[in-house]
Amino acid sequence: MPIYDYKCEKCGNFEKQQRITEEALKECPNCNSKVERIISKNVGVVFKGQGFYKTDTSLIKDKMRSLNKERQTDNQAILDGDVAGFNKQSEKTEKKVLES
Repeated sequence: MPIYDYKCEKCGNFEKQQRITEEALKECPNCNSKVERIISKNVGVVFKGQGFYKTDTSLIKDKMRSLNKERQTDNQAILDGDVAGFNKQSEKTEKKVLES
């Protein structure tokens, strides 16, 4: 549950843990004076999953570079006129692409 910041006319600032679906407080729980919800500067955000960290993108780039090197080997075999070698190499490359 989030913690909301409030400002009371008499008591000053205080925090209240509430559900998101609950309405904002209108009266101070201590002195029953009028309160106003204020926007907090500290918001806790948690990033989960892949792609949020520098290391995640470098791993993907490394994998793509590896696959590109495999494709270059395929191309070199066909440029050399080695059709059998090209077929054999391209099958290996296809398996690696499907695995990733």
